[in-house]
Amino acid sequence: MNIIVVGAGIAGLSLAIALGQSGHQVTILDAAPQLAELGAGVQMTPQALRYLFQWGLKEDLLAESIIPENLHVWDGSSGNLLGHVRIREMESQYGAPYIVVHRAVLHNILHRHAIKAGGQLLLDSNVVEYDFANGAVQLLNGKRLTADLVVAADGINSLARSQLLGNKNPGSLPTGWAAFRMTTEVSKLKADPTTSSLVDLQSRSSNFWVAPQISCMTYLIKDATLLNIVLTHRDDVNTKDLTSNECKEIVRDLFKDFEPRVQRILDLSTPKIANYPVYAVPPLPSWAHESGRFVLMGDAAHAMAFYMSMGVSIAVEDAAALAAALDLACPPGSSFSLSSEADGRGLKHALHAFETVRKPRAEAVQEASLHGGDSLHTSSKEERGVLYEALGHSHRDEIWPLEIDTGGGNFVQRCKSTGQRLGPGGITDKGTRDWCYNYDAIGAVEKYFKSSAAETLA
Repeated sequence: MNIIVVGAGIAGLSLAIALGQSGHQVTILDAAPQLAELGAGVQMTPQALRYLFQWGLKEDLLAESIIPENLHVWDGSSGNLLGHVRIREMESQYGAPYIVVHRAVLHNILHRHAIKAGGQLLLDSNVVEYDFANGAVQLLNGKRLTADLVVAADGINSLARSQLLGNKNPGSLPTGWAAFRMTTEVSKLKADPTTSSLVDLQSRSSNFWVAPQISCMTYLIKDATLLNIVLTHRDDVNTKDLTSNECKEIVRDLFKDFEPRVQRILDLSTPKIANYPVYAVPPLPSWAHESGRFVLMGDAAHAMAFYMSMGVSIAVEDAAALAAALDLACPPGSSFSLSSEADGRGLKHALHAFETVRKPRAEAVQEASLHGGDSLHTSSKEERGVLYEALGHSHRDEIWPLEIDTGGGNFVQRCKSTGQRLGPGGITDKGTRDWCYNYDAIGAVEKYFKSSAAETLA
């Protein structure tokens, strides 16, 4: 099958790897004149790494990432340890580790493997118009490219989504949260008596301080030479045009009541600081075009808040699921032609299976992510009591609290799209981790494709 992937980000490159390894011809388009080193740290969860490992990226990823031993959760003001999550043990629990890695490092690895799998990357290729019915894209430079299928992985501000849905496109909406991001040199932290105990280069553990409406997350990146810092706050300050010094003044005021170790981390941070409002794409009416020749994936379809650290992982899940569905429609080694009515029906069914399976999964994780953020930063004294007690159980092999009626109001909920239990604390809640990390994206889409094939392909 000949496939155009629009967007050379994590979603698009992951898809190119999976498709290329199955023998599909993949052209990747990106508007950038060259791939640049962007972003800072990202966290990747086990169920996504299972697929990246299957595609042959295990050695490269483990060589250039970090597996923390624990995630320590502290009270922001007192500095008291509230609980910890045993990150290192996730590999035995879920079949792959939980890693932290610099986004640019991850991107470079994906890029290398996409090219190795046969993907053709065309930079400076800005798509300005989609012909959904005919599987074609028009470029700013005047070229028109056509394929059996066009997949848009063009990010949260997706042009493809806008053109596909028209006035039904909700766009990306503010979640009410934002995050200041910066880094600190680990050598400075090790040399400082206030922070030296936090930087254990043997365990490489992560640290997370929580308080009403604000939090500070830190983890090691770049072979443990840099500490990545994420400062969550309510998105009520317009920092778009502020200088780094002005941003630091805001940070200082926001975190003035935090314990001395956090204060010192901020003192030692690099001058570069940026604030990123957290946006999400609400549930869409559809990801695919009725022609069966176009589909959205990744942030273009379901950008989400980062409080489950699942945005990147869900994009990899999308790639694995879509490639699996397309392999069922056009098995590796077989020929494919849209002039064949059976092949055309098979492609439509593949996109139908992908959307039917992936939409509720993505929407559930979106909901869990926002619930995680809201519960970690609640101002309610009663709810913080429930949260802190839950954090005290976070290192144990048990789900707590089990019941919705915990005395903590609506702190334990049921997901609207799937009925999954949503416990307090995001990643710190074992019940939420279990259904997130035990998920089999390929198995789910294959099961649906095969169970519905007789009716759809008849």
